[in-house]
Amino acid sequence: MRHVGIAFDIDGVLIKGKKVLPQAIRAMQRIKENKVPFVLMTNGGGTTEANKAAELSGLLKTQITPSQMILSHTPMAPLSANYSSDKSDAVLILGKASCKEAALAYGFKHPILSEEILATCADIWPFRTPIKGYEPVSLDRRIGAILSFHDSQDWGRDIQIVCDLIRANGDLRRIVEPEHHTHRRRHQLSHPQLPVYFSNGDFVWSNNLPLTRFAQGGFRHSLESVYERLSGKKLEYTMYGKPYKSTYDFAKLAIDTHGQELYPQVESHGRRYFGIGDNPESDIEGANRNGWTSVLVKTGVYEGGEHEAKILVEDVEEAVDTILKS
Repeated sequence: MRHVGIAFDIDGVLIKGKKVLPQAIRAMQRIKENKVPFVLMTNGGGTTEANKAAELSGLLKTQITPSQMILSHTPMAPLSANYSSDKSDAVLILGKASCKEAALAYGFKHPILSEEILATCADIWPFRTPIKGYEPVSLDRRIGAILSFHDSQDWGRDIQIVCDLIRANGDLRRIVEPEHHTHRRRHQLSHPQLPVYFSNGDFVWSNNLPLTRFAQGGFRHSLESVYERLSGKKLEYTMYGKPYKSTYDFAKLAIDTHGQELYPQVESHGRRYFGIGDNPESDIEGANRNGWTSVLVKTGVYEGGEHEAKILVEDVEEAVDTILKS
């Protein structure tokens, strides 16, 4: 089946809660038997592709390589080219501590966490005691970009730090040492805004509670509101994750790479790309927007009603069977 390629969402398609759907294991067996190039693509993250691939290989009882694992922040890896040398600017990584491991794996030379900035100057967010075990960062190295890899672990702290860094153009000394702080309005206008990147736009997510929890999109909306109120300007940023083009371009390249491994003598020209997901707003919109064939399953967040999917099926096993017949 070299003429097709598939991107599988994970939650609601292969896994529900903490349990693997039995249809997923059977679907993966069919994929392997028919030698279909595929990737797993999620708006989740906060770990490395190698760790996630190993976890899912065990759950799905099939080998998933790190190159087939596309987390929300995986397409941000090429950004490391601008921050990969000893003399490069640092980058602030928003998310849990394991996000720093992922950033290092991508080639960022000096990734730092919010907790490390708090260890440098606790007065930046004086409403709680800094967590022990984090080392202060150098005030001599500029922070050149802000990358939200995963859900913020403390919205108030991170909104404050991001606003501070943008206003100080990445210079920590301007923030923590008063004698280096120039007049606020003057240095606000004297430089382009520090680059800001978000790995996905999901507004809410579900856990075992009856009401949804706020996700990275909720944090972004809050940051935008606070920053505009503070500076009088709109926050400038770049989005990744589903349904954005950068993520689907990255996924297509990963599928084609897997296809070359399966069919070394065959080019990818003419391949049809299918996106299987349970979320009409991210999975289906993303596939449709980027020229893929969208396949919507009923095992996740979709609860019936109108949708824009090209194919509607009960579960991932039916999705794979339908694609194999195409």
